[in-house]
Amino acid sequence: MYRIFDTTLECDFPLPELSESPGDRSSFSVRLGDPDLFDASGFETAFEWFDYSGEPICWCECRGDEYLYVFPRHARFHIAADGVISCLQHESSSRPMLRQLLLNQIIPRYLATRGQLVLHASAVTLENGRSVAFLGNSGFGKSTLASSFHRNFALLISDDCILLDPSKNKVTVIGGFPGIRLFPDSLNAVFNETAGFTHYTPYSDKQQLILKNEAGGVPYEPRVLDAIFLLNDPEEIKQCEEVHIEPVSGSTALMAMVNCAFSLDPSDRQMIVFNFQNIGQTISEHLGCFSLTYPRDHKRLPEVREAVTACVS
Repeated sequence: MYRIFDTTLECDFPLPELSESPGDRSSFSVRLGDPDLFDASGFETAFEWFDYSGEPICWCECRGDEYLYVFPRHARFHIAADGVISCLQHESSSRPMLRQLLLNQIIPRYLATRGQLVLHASAVTLENGRSVAFLGNSGFGKSTLASSFHRNFALLISDDCILLDPSKNKVTVIGGFPGIRLFPDSLNAVFNETAGFTHYTPYSDKQQLILKNEAGGVPYEPRVLDAIFLLNDPEEIKQCEEVHIEPVSGSTALMAMVNCAFSLDPSDRQMIVFNFQNIGQTISEHLGCFSLTYPRDHKRLPEVREAVTACVS
């Protein structure tokens, strides 16, 4: 039994990235399936994702209330109507890659089917007790920012994926995956050493540090979220020379959060409604929403930390 976000899961193969959770009740189950025995007949493609060259990254197929997520050359994941997730590993792939896709893609998307708001974002609790989140696409600097704060005495909530719960006149945030993943340039700049970091998949230069047993690591209790910072595309701000923070409108924040929200099937109207309702309620709970623009220079990170902290003090 393992803990992820605010829930527990049962898995019939080891998940060393997660902390074990005592008890005998789980919210859903994960199983290692046999690709040769799986019946994929009757599934129809519902949505596809492509890389910059037009090659398919993955696609979602549906058969009634069942989903099949396909990652070419890596794995397929069958999500049954009863909440059982079957992992079908490709013979040329690896178990670490299977776990990465399960923890960072499939489970967040599955939780979205249960009406939960899961965002592609990082979050930390600052020394002053305020908790903030950073939203942006891959490559916008979320993990680098979160790691920089963590390295300077902030508590890491998550470096890549968070669950938000807007209720009781506040928004709470909780992280899922208890670790940090950084490209070599950010790793060397933020940590000045690589002790504890390992290559977790042969398909990326990123290295990973698991924090589940580290003091000051990922908290499992929900924390009140005080502000969200929207990160800009580094390619569009190459000439930026100063750290700049300014409030954004509710509509701007809403669209940014919609773009960063996980969904099992982005064409499913019910899931879209769930996300819009949760995001709308999140923004209405007096949550500070800001844009954050700063030079993409690791030497300027102390200025960014100072500006963010001052904004929510």
